[in-house]
Amino acid sequence: MMKKFLTSREAADYLAISEDEIKVLSDNKRIPVYRIGGIYTRFKVDDLETYRRKGVTRDNRKHAENTIDSIRDFLYFNDFYIFSAIAVIVILYFIFK
Repeated sequence: MMKKFLTSREAADYLAISEDEIKVLSDNKRIPVYRIGGIYTRFKVDDLETYRRKGVTRDNRKHAENTIDSIRDFLYFNDFYIFSAIAVIVILYFIFK
């Protein structure tokens, strides 16, 4: 199970950037930051994923959307639904055959 909040170091590793860059991004309010107890800085995984999907990756280069990667992601995240739909179709075929 993935943690919902990450430290600065974990967030930097997640985005493949340096800790200094993550601090600059949070100071410029490009990535929302959460202060726990007014002391500890934490980053929400969902916010980091949203920032990553905007296209910024390693070395601050824009990530080119690749059709094959998009299809692979779709199949990875929706495999249960695809297999379930196939199973229902097969069952219905044998019922109404």
